[in-house]
Amino acid sequence: MKSVVIGLGVYLFSLHLYAAVSLLAPEEQAVVQSNTLEQAGMVELKGGAAVIATKVDDDVVSQRLLSRLDWPQAGGASQRWLANRADNYQLRYPQLQQRIYAYHPQALWYGYAQARKARDQLQWLLFELSLAGAPEQISRWLVQLNIIDSSDAQWESLYTDAFLGVIACYQQLMALDYSQSMALNHIAELPLQLFIDQAWIANLNQQQVYQQVMTLRGELDIERLRYRQQMLYWLNVAQQRTENTRIANGPLIRLGDSDPRVPLIRERLIEFDSNHQLLEQNLPLFESETYNALQRFQQQHGLKADGIVGKDTLYWLNFQPLERSKMLAKNLLRQQLLERFLVMPPNQQRIVVNVPAYQMSYIDQDIELFRSKVVVGRASRATPLLVSEISSVVIHPYWNVPRTIVRKDIIPKLRLDPSYVQRLGFELFDYQGQAVEPEQVDWTLVKDTGRFPYRMRQRPGSANALGNYKFYFANQFAVYLHDTSSPELFSESQRAFSSGCVRVEAAESLAEQLLKQDGYSQRYKQSLMAKGEPKWLPLRKRVPVYLVYFTSWFDSSGSLNYRKDIYNFDPQIG
Repeated sequence: MKSVVIGLGVYLFSLHLYAAVSLLAPEEQAVVQSNTLEQAGMVELKGGAAVIATKVDDDVVSQRLLSRLDWPQAGGASQRWLANRADNYQLRYPQLQQRIYAYHPQALWYGYAQARKARDQLQWLLFELSLAGAPEQISRWLVQLNIIDSSDAQWESLYTDAFLGVIACYQQLMALDYSQSMALNHIAELPLQLFIDQAWIANLNQQQVYQQVMTLRGELDIERLRYRQQMLYWLNVAQQRTENTRIANGPLIRLGDSDPRVPLIRERLIEFDSNHQLLEQNLPLFESETYNALQRFQQQHGLKADGIVGKDTLYWLNFQPLERSKMLAKNLLRQQLLERFLVMPPNQQRIVVNVPAYQMSYIDQDIELFRSKVVVGRASRATPLLVSEISSVVIHPYWNVPRTIVRKDIIPKLRLDPSYVQRLGFELFDYQGQAVEPEQVDWTLVKDTGRFPYRMRQRPGSANALGNYKFYFANQFAVYLHDTSSPELFSESQRAFSSGCVRVEAAESLAEQLLKQDGYSQRYKQSLMAKGEPKWLPLRKRVPVYLVYFTSWFDSSGSLNYRKDIYNFDPQIG
């Protein structure tokens, strides 16, 4: 109902939840992290890196974090669905509950050793899904559960109702295809339709409830713990801020400048850099400590670490802490959904292109062999999110120009400069395969909409848009990874320039890796390069390629990274 304010998806959190989060104080974090890492079996290495075990005890998460989550009593006309007694709460699945308790009259959420853990982890699932933007009912369950006395068994039916709702939500999420799982741009619209059979109802018992909650949660490793702690940390920051004043636009701020915005900039940086001492005086001078902290902040957000406060840096300094919590929850869910598509053995090679990070990683035995900057599709011609296998390396490829690019990009240039086709090595063919001389075409009469009467391709050479290498993988979008004739674009920090394909800065290294492990000799490759002619080299050992969409993630050093949502998949965030 429209009058409900809290419970409208994650908007609930912007009004109520963060205001009462009691997270670890900054001075407590190091102690708790140390204890947690010790229980997780982590071994500290030089430089702060660590080798970690894959499991963390449930109690660590539940007691260290969830017990510090505390919502106040909510009230008001907009929250009439809240109840002080279970009898007054309107259940979503009442008939299904009747069937369940007809089989199992004993409590499912109280009165056994693992009951508390089951309730805690169910609340964590509601918390994560709510922040990620799940349907509003998920948020309603979360608020109701957190204003009651959780040890009061009268709320048995509410926990069961929420449990069924979480199952329904995950059933819908698991039905998404790969691209939908990466985008998650319609998660708020998922119907909470539940599909269970009589056998499931008949077999449900206390142990099954606990196991199913654990299964829905997925493996609890150190990375998930970090995500949870950071989500709560930013909610706590939102509570602690005395005001949410935006840092105003204005002139660039450089080292040594004096600007009235500097004290507020310093406050924002302290939220990110609590381990470093910054001058906390209300001074307008942009001094060296703040300059160094800003560089670290810029690096964390994929910006040019020049220590200059400009438009892009201000965007992230003004990014609200609540929105960071939402971003983290959304990306944690993306990671969980991605696991369904990682069907190969975990030690197999794979190529991962993180589109909003403009980065490609080549991974073998779960170790990153090398990484590369990439250029991806602009927002109007987004790079599709897909999974496939690289099956061929093409040396000196032809570029068969897609009709969309011909109409939107090339024809306008030809009207201004008819010699453009020949200068850049393009060839024309009619649809019978016959070559057409470009000078025979009156380009002023060719429309840039509708059917283009020719096929166009670009010959190999220094001007070829694909560069020296094309990495082919089957897909319905006719996109691929490739080299480029415009390497200067890799110097930009924001690299969404292409028409959908992925340009790889380290194309030479990628080609060498793929060809060497497939048995092609370096001498043979060099001879093909010297000839300058197109050559398809099929791969017997195909390498999976994943085009993913993570706007936040923890890197190998445990540092948290943030990137812009370049395709606006999360319009409610930011």
